[in-house]
Amino acid sequence: MTSVIKGVCAVVGCGPGMGGSVAEKFAKEGFSIAAFNRTAESFAPTEDKLKAMGAKYSFYPMDTTDKVAVQTQFAKAAADLGVINVLVYNAGGGGFGKSIMEIDPDEFVQSFQLSCTGALLCSQAVLPGMLASEGWGSHKVKKKGCILFSSATSAFRGSAKSAQFACGKHGLRALSQSIAKEYSQQGVHACHVRLDAILDTPGYQARMPEMYAADKLACTDDIAETYFAMYEQSPMGWSNEIDIRPFLEGWSC
Repeated sequence: MTSVIKGVCAVVGCGPGMGGSVAEKFAKEGFSIAAFNRTAESFAPTEDKLKAMGAKYSFYPMDTTDKVAVQTQFAKAAADLGVINVLVYNAGGGGFGKSIMEIDPDEFVQSFQLSCTGALLCSQAVLPGMLASEGWGSHKVKKKGCILFSSATSAFRGSAKSAQFACGKHGLRALSQSIAKEYSQQGVHACHVRLDAILDTPGYQARMPEMYAADKLACTDDIAETYFAMYEQSPMGWSNEIDIRPFLEGWSC
């Protein structure tokens, strides 16, 4: 594995669940955490855990689709904590359950912007710092940054009443591939993470108690271990796309 250095991990969408678990994992490994959420309330459960751990962190309220807000808040994070080595984009647009004729065009655009445009803006905010950094590792091309996109099976195929969500995730996957093609030889590792599961979060536990009881919900803390493993991967053998699902999850492609 690549020798690990302590650095700064930015988590966009750092609420209870996947984002919070990733923040906690990287904090345990000695990283400072830059947490970005629309509201402080959604960050509060994760903040309590980071405080209890004695982690170094800062919170930045931000609308991920607002270019000026993204540039401003990421600049503050870099000034407060240092160069961001890892970006985890965990924000995602909704839109399940509406047929093509039911989709509101404005909501469609908002969903796409949250899933894809926000990911672009955040990537643009961290890439210059990553590329200018010394990097780490013992290979000829040092690893200078890691960008991880939390995604879904809808990035691979659309389905009935999922067009609004799927279009945003298709765009996110294409963005991840494009970043990998453009910046991998300069040491930036981009990975599209397909979360092919219903996550074990308080919301899903309440809405789907039968799945929770049957151990069919994916554990976000366990998934966060895989996110950290992506950070540790060597440039000589890194993953640009991975699938994550619990062992009981049925799947076809």
